[in-house]
Amino acid sequence: MLRDDAAPDGVLVHRENGTVTYRRDDVPSNWGRWGAADQLGCLNLLTDDVVRRAATLVRLGKVYSLGMPLEAAGPQWPMRHKTWRVTTYRNDAERKGSADDVITMHSHSGTHIDALSHVWYDGKLYNGFDVGEHLSSAGATRNSIDRLPSIAGRAVLLDVAGHRGVDHLELGEAIGAAELDACAGATGVEIGAGDILLVRTGWLRVFATDRARFDRGEPGLDTSTLAWLRERDIVAVGSDNHGVEVMATIPPADIPFHRVAIRDLGMYLLENLRLDELAADGVRECFFVVAPLRLTSGVGSPINPLAIV
Repeated sequence: MLRDDAAPDGVLVHRENGTVTYRRDDVPSNWGRWGAADQLGCLNLLTDDVVRRAATLVRLGKVYSLGMPLEAAGPQWPMRHKTWRVTTYRNDAERKGSADDVITMHSHSGTHIDALSHVWYDGKLYNGFDVGEHLSSAGATRNSIDRLPSIAGRAVLLDVAGHRGVDHLELGEAIGAAELDACAGATGVEIGAGDILLVRTGWLRVFATDRARFDRGEPGLDTSTLAWLRERDIVAVGSDNHGVEVMATIPPADIPFHRVAIRDLGMYLLENLRLDELAADGVRECFFVVAPLRLTSGVGSPINPLAIV
């Protein structure tokens, strides 16, 4: 065992033949917190009272769509198949007809959410379910996306790019726990249990101007934020990049933030969110609603999150 800069503070890792193993006892964890059979993870924090209080944030009735267009040219990891769509239609002699779409896509395309079965290590999914027993080419029989009916609650926007006074963070730039505190303090927003955290890096702006650079890597959260998120009982984290966490290259050698956030904390990650309009309008908190497709045994889903103020 040895210390590793890519792992959360104090985490011991074992490296062998290029494989990195993290010891669960040394990272923040929610295993067993909501029972041994739990498959919802941090969704358990969104009680009726928490959702009801969040709904009081709606004062103007303005709705922001945070989803990117779902299309072949949309943002996704470059090694994944592009979204493919064709329209079938029928137009009879009387000029009456109908049309339908056929779509082939990765569930983690465009703006999407990761199921709690998306990543793992040491052969275990969130809450200790064995990967060999519960994951195959047929999908996931534990922690699948159809277990998640919706996320509805208070979202807090931390505009890190705006806080730094830049158009966007640079490739590979990390956001640590101290900067999240500083950004929240500068705007006077308090973050509490059951919140959804939205982190704006500005990186999605690069997608529109330099796709090759956008696909090479990204700025994002580092592993120092994992304990910070656990202490505040955050339900989900969304950002305007491929994968929430900082990546010097894509594909990276490892995704330590993903592994701990999803596998150990049962936290949901939302990726490729459009956050510029929220930031431009000075929105710091809002009522946030998102529902994945009820894809049986799926490990993720495209989404169109809504922020309502």
